[in-house]
Amino acid sequence: MPRIAFLLIVWLAAACGGKKICPYKPSPIFEEGLPHIEDYSYEAQGEQSREAFMTDRGIFVEIYQEVCEKTRQEYRFTAPGEGFLQMPDSVWLKEASRELVFLSSFSEKQAPLKQWADLIEASRPDIRMGQETELNPGIFVKVNKVAAADKGMLIVELFQK
Repeated sequence: MPRIAFLLIVWLAAACGGKKICPYKPSPIFEEGLPHIEDYSYEAQGEQSREAFMTDRGIFVEIYQEVCEKTRQEYRFTAPGEGFLQMPDSVWLKEASRELVFLSSFSEKQAPLKQWADLIEASRPDIRMGQETELNPGIFVKVNKVAAADKGMLIVELFQK
């Protein structure tokens, strides 16, 4: 009997391809019907998810989550318009805080995003575009941008390391 149990464990490990099975699943941060949200969607597969919606301000928001041993959230804010190519990094960094404050106002469930915004704002002088910055021990932010002639995308990654 112990031999059968051992073989079963080996077979299961091989069937999983050696990948760890994560006991955690991502859950939506937002939901349909919240103020300022239009065209909401949520998809999850395993330990990853994608949430997307348009705000009533014309900003398209995408949120990618990865949860298991460490957590990572990536917020992408895409806005139409001109002038993004000329915007200095300091404006993009300030906008990272502003967008998270705006999202935190939708409901009590999103209120903790204000704390992230405050941490980013307090660390703004030390944050460099495209580089990881430690906000608290083991907690990092990375802010990046994609600028085009007709739109701009602000990317805010929050993660553990």
